[in-house]
Amino acid sequence: MKYTNYILGLCLGFTLVLASCETTELDLTSNPNALSPEQADATFFLNSIQVDFAYWVNRMGDRGGELTRINYMNGRTYNNVYSPDSWDGIWSSAYRGMLEDIRLMNILAEEAGLSYHKGMGKVFQAYIVLTLVDYFGDVPYSEALQGSEGVLNPSADSGQAVYDAAILLLDSAVADFNTTGPVPSDDFFYNGSRLKWIKAANSIKKKALLNKGDYSGYSSISNYITNPEDDFQFSWGTSPATPDTRHPLYSSNYTSTGGGEYMSNWIMFKMLNGHAGNTDPRINYYFYRQVSETPGFDSDPNEEVLECGLPGYYVPPQYRNDKTPFCAPTNSANNPANGYWGRDHGNDNGIPPDGFLRTLRGIYPAGGAYDDESFTGLVDGSGAGGAGITPIMLSSWMHFMNAEVAVSTGGDPTSETLTALEQSLNKADDLGGPEMSTTDVSAYVAAFTSDWNAAGSVEDKLDMWSTEYFISLTGNGIDAYNSYRRNGYPRDLQPNIEPDPGQFPLSQFYPANYVNNNKNASQKAAKSERVFWNSNGPNNLK
Repeated sequence: MKYTNYILGLCLGFTLVLASCETTELDLTSNPNALSPEQADATFFLNSIQVDFAYWVNRMGDRGGELTRINYMNGRTYNNVYSPDSWDGIWSSAYRGMLEDIRLMNILAEEAGLSYHKGMGKVFQAYIVLTLVDYFGDVPYSEALQGSEGVLNPSADSGQAVYDAAILLLDSAVADFNTTGPVPSDDFFYNGSRLKWIKAANSIKKKALLNKGDYSGYSSISNYITNPEDDFQFSWGTSPATPDTRHPLYSSNYTSTGGGEYMSNWIMFKMLNGHAGNTDPRINYYFYRQVSETPGFDSDPNEEVLECGLPGYYVPPQYRNDKTPFCAPTNSANNPANGYWGRDHGNDNGIPPDGFLRTLRGIYPAGGAYDDESFTGLVDGSGAGGAGITPIMLSSWMHFMNAEVAVSTGGDPTSETLTALEQSLNKADDLGGPEMSTTDVSAYVAAFTSDWNAAGSVEDKLDMWSTEYFISLTGNGIDAYNSYRRNGYPRDLQPNIEPDPGQFPLSQFYPANYVNNNKNASQKAAKSERVFWNSNGPNNLK
């Protein structure tokens, strides 16, 4: 359910619950401005946690999407883009915000017998700490979040230990949802459905087991998200101010001066090319073109707004092939770009006056505009006004993961991959735009199947599988980042425009606020350090 109607009341409470908002505080000590259990109730905490969680997943997913070319990355080197201080807000939002709020909520929920509240909190907590391990490796857990009497400088637990604790949390959440007790007045995800929360908890557990390579444990869980009606997602509103309830990707795209973000040329290139001559039918839902032609590709070059489209413009050697786009989502200046207008991975050039020219995010998942080929410059308020979703765990993703397990255990991934693809196609029109025709869905699945059957090797099929998986992950690239480090597919990700961008982050540097303010913390030596579950991952990631 959308949180729009509730958010006005919630915002008034933010003057009291400062710990639930993102903060620039630099350590893990107790926040003196936070509500104490005597001053608040469990439901208020839960509502705040739900909204903060959606924002946090969006931010973490955005960075995972950048690393896997689902989103555009602005910066030539990985060290500059993902510096220690770039993670400060995300780290504080997790520890001083949501995880502390969950701790305080649990005290109240335990006293009042609110098992449903506790179950939701455990799902959020498990997802958060799993993601922290996925990005950073060893992180504080057992010594953290103990309140004012806790350890001021908590030591990091091993990633393995935090994963094990998170899996136990998810099991405990399932037990909570299986007990009786009042349902929260505002469940923004499942509107009071215990059964759907159980499936969400089990799905996150399966994801954790897949990362660990525990295929038998993964396959033993049968009650999880397999159908779109059980998708774990957060729905945003349309209010532009006081507070802004719109999808964060919408508010960063649709501005008074046109587009505020560049789309990834790689993902548009992949969707335009599609399979067996069929363009991906999701593309008009994912992206909105403000113009019908791309300078230098569909029309005369224009140095002012798209300099790289000029004849004779220097093309880096790593882009001189037919497998990756350069400057526009096409692999040749002789091929049309059809008005799609994004940026290449790592392009850090200045911003020209192209706000009403560049491609915008579409109706899915950001709540923008469906591309009806009207080719009109759009501003704040256009399209669905930001009423999009942040996906946490979708049924299509689970089927893609099932396909990976099938390959890893000697099985055939075809059936699960096709199910995942069909569900992702049908998901694209859920937020608006014309209903995607069954003919279009069937035609694209048939085209994919034709290419799949013609693939010369399992590796070629895994390139196809992972590309479709990444497209389905638009809106939350956390699992794309994990998958790429586990598997190394797809092998044809667009290279960084910088010939030597540095080490691909197999893990991220710890946030500066954590290292600088915790005497038991030390910065890792390099981004080549792996998280515990990635010990056998590929070395040639880019």
